[in-house]
Amino acid sequence: MIVYAVICRSKDAGILCDYSSEALTGNAPQVTASLLEHLRDHPAIMKEGDLKTFRHRNDGMSDEDFFSQFLQACTVAINTADELDAGAVEEYFFHLWHQDEVFYCCLSDDRDPLQQKVNFAYLQALAHDFGGRYSKRRIRSANSYSMDKEFKPMMRSTMHHYNINRVELSRESHVNSLLGKVEDLKNVLGRNMELLLEREQKLDTLMDKASQARRDSMVFRKRSAKAKRIMEWKSYKMWFLICLTLMAILYVIITSNCGFRFQYCRASSASSATNSNGNNDNYSNNGGEGGN
Repeated sequence: MIVYAVICRSKDAGILCDYSSEALTGNAPQVTASLLEHLRDHPAIMKEGDLKTFRHRNDGMSDEDFFSQFLQACTVAINTADELDAGAVEEYFFHLWHQDEVFYCCLSDDRDPLQQKVNFAYLQALAHDFGGRYSKRRIRSANSYSMDKEFKPMMRSTMHHYNINRVELSRESHVNSLLGKVEDLKNVLGRNMELLLEREQKLDTLMDKASQARRDSMVFRKRSAKAKRIMEWKSYKMWFLICLTLMAILYVIITSNCGFRFQYCRASSASSATNSNGNNDNYSNNGGEGGN
């Protein structure tokens, strides 16, 4: 059961309020105050949002050794608390929650991990009530124990509720834990289904893109063949125009010398032929006369 609870500022370890039940014995308030001062001086031990359980085994050592061993106590996870050695040694469990610059701490003698989860639920209830009643500005500027008288009845009633209903709350915590695991499993399965659906969608998209690529390649081949034919016709036309141009140039050159109908060339050819024939005739006549 929970025997002691305290609410403390984390920046200066100033205790704002505390409550101890009638079952509390020993110097737990002084030891808790020393623990909170140690956490104030070593902020890396309890960071904002941390939930931790500190264990100390009181096996007959002196008070000085007790405190020294306590400050060096390891932080244990609440799901491994059932592995602690029972024996006849008295053990103390200090449960702490660092939230909104405030340490919420309670002392219990519970060894069952489910019971320890109930203790953390108690701290969360305290944090909800305390944060809902006091603003952060007031918490930062409040003096030590300035909220003790006003908030102590709430701490007492909440502690009483969590102590007398521990079995039901632990079962509820266990059920909630199982439901949480089931919900996590559902989320994992749902995520896996989403990934499978996304994978199928991606495969369909890839298939569509592949089909589109094939269609595009066929269109490209057709267009490239058509472009090739066009280029070949352009080449043929170019050579035809070149030949036609050469022929036209040649025709212009010939007509410039022979006339449009080649009459000059024909006339010169005819006169050349006539002169050639006359010369031949004269040669023949002269030859004949010489013979005579």
